[in-house]
Amino acid sequence: MAALILLPGLALAQDNPAPAAPYDTSYPASAVISARIQRQFLDNVRWSVSAEARNNLAAAFAERPALDIWQDLVAADGLKTGNVVDALTAYWVLNWVTANARYNFKVDNAPIQAQLRASMAADANFRTLSNLQKQEMAEGYILRFLVEHAALNDAVVRKDITALGRLALASVTRFRQEMGVDLLALEPGPEGFAPKARPANPAGD
Repeated sequence: MAALILLPGLALAQDNPAPAAPYDTSYPASAVISARIQRQFLDNVRWSVSAEARNNLAAAFAERPALDIWQDLVAADGLKTGNVVDALTAYWVLNWVTANARYNFKVDNAPIQAQLRASMAADANFRTLSNLQKQEMAEGYILRFLVEHAALNDAVVRKDITALGRLALASVTRFRQEMGVDLLALEPGPEGFAPKARPANPAGD
């Protein structure tokens, strides 16, 4: 699997206002690099999950390119391939939905997209990435999105409560470990992800 360059925990909107001019997180994609990223991803699935899972994914991607599948899934949200912030936005939203069991909740991606772009603009490490590294990062998240989206969709369709609980726990754990973020403590809103409002204490404590 292509190495993923993980950003630090998301800077919440009120602490990190977006810059006046949008920061460009796009990159010129290379089909050769895409093929290598996908091959490494499938190899990782082979060893971390099973040969059967790897073969099923390979067959699906042979029938239709992974990037095309992802683009169709997120096009209505204004997200496109060739852009790191778009790939990461889709991944954050999917994991938030999974962790919080908000399967029918319509998330406005635009504020989260702007919030993540501001975080990237403020990240010195991200600003030094080459186009190759940007593509590896974005498409790594796209491939992970596709696998996690398929698992969630299957569990929702089957109304498999056990599987949904397992997927929710996996999302929460993954973001705590990789991003340093508690998805259960966040709520999407007009400024992006922000801490959930604490319920009023009737005792006036």
